[in-house]
Amino acid sequence: MIRLIRYEFIKQFCKRSILTLFVVFSLANLCKIYGEYKSYSYLADGNGEQSWQTLHWQLYEEYQGEITPEKVERLLAVYAPLVEATSDMTASTATDNPNTMTGNLYSDRNLLDRYFVQPMQYFYEYSGRSAQVANRARQNAALYGEWGAVYQQRESGAIYNLYAGRTIPVFAYREMCNYYLNYDFSIVLTLLISLYGVIGTFVNERETQMDMLLLVNPGGGRKTALAKIIAATMFLLLTSLWFSLLDLIGFAVSFQTFEGLALPVFAIPNFAAASVNLSIFQYVLLSAALKCAGAWVIGMLWLLVSMFWKNALLPFIINFALCMALTVSGAACAYSNFFWLKVLNPYSLLTNRVLLGKTEIVNLVGFPVLTWQAAVWISLLAGLTLAAAIYFLSAENCHHCIRRAK
Repeated sequence: MIRLIRYEFIKQFCKRSILTLFVVFSLANLCKIYGEYKSYSYLADGNGEQSWQTLHWQLYEEYQGEITPEKVERLLAVYAPLVEATSDMTASTATDNPNTMTGNLYSDRNLLDRYFVQPMQYFYEYSGRSAQVANRARQNAALYGEWGAVYQQRESGAIYNLYAGRTIPVFAYREMCNYYLNYDFSIVLTLLISLYGVIGTFVNERETQMDMLLLVNPGGGRKTALAKIIAATMFLLLTSLWFSLLDLIGFAVSFQTFEGLALPVFAIPNFAAASVNLSIFQYVLLSAALKCAGAWVIGMLWLLVSMFWKNALLPFIINFALCMALTVSGAACAYSNFFWLKVLNPYSLLTNRVLLGKTEIVNLVGFPVLTWQAAVWISLLAGLTLAAAIYFLSAENCHHCIRRAK
């Protein structure tokens, strides 16, 4: 069976066209990531002595690490005079001021404000805000307990357990992680190359009528179908993992740092209400796993549709339409309160910050379950159902049918 799986994987997914797509899409993805850096990062201004990039990393050596009152006081001692000097907008706009770091007072203030004051303030105040959420949830749980509202009590208890004790004790650079966690372009590439690879799994043999010949082979029929399912699964998982890894490497190389991966994921403002208590690096691993699950479920759907056709064009159009329907519906309800629409759509696992970035809970047989957890279980169940349907709808091997008849 292992040899059959290996054969099917090499035959279907190690073709020159697919390998070429991998190279082209990977290069396109890296170019897009570098474009994000050049377009949005204020540190992409060169390596001059007065550039933001050079000055940022010099200052960063002083302020990184544990947030202490001493560090806050030192930062404010530098920042407060700049605020005072530029508050009425009458300060000099000269770019060669020798008494400044960057050559300009406004630039000095903006550098400190964007990369040090605002992040440090957010980190310092976050524990207080999360404590308020936890306390309200604890009070609500007690109140619902008195009323006998069991589900609402459980839900409030789950929120309390999620937010209690949240804190960001250290200061670290977060810009790279922020752009990385909000990057979606590689999802499009993953879906396109997965669709192109999966679509020919059954169609190629039907076009040449090789499927009829395989039925009289001891390894044909459902045994071959199972090998195709496993080979397609391997291809989908490897494709998703490759682009997840490429994203991380691309952002780290473009921003020239891995700093920030040890921060808790809620250190990123978009993830202040995150439904997981993980570091950013742990979140990256979870996100990659969820993307694999989403790609696999959608891939099994494509595989089921394509197995009934003898020409690749029509199933490609149908599967592309299905993909667009899942994508559009997923984008439409991404930031809505229709939680179950997110849970039931496997596309949500691909753009999983929609599920992980907010604390949203659904009622599953009387128990509060986070939307991302419910989505995982439902998607895996759907994927297994689709895989089973592909297997049992495949034609049986003729030798097996003869032996069973005897």
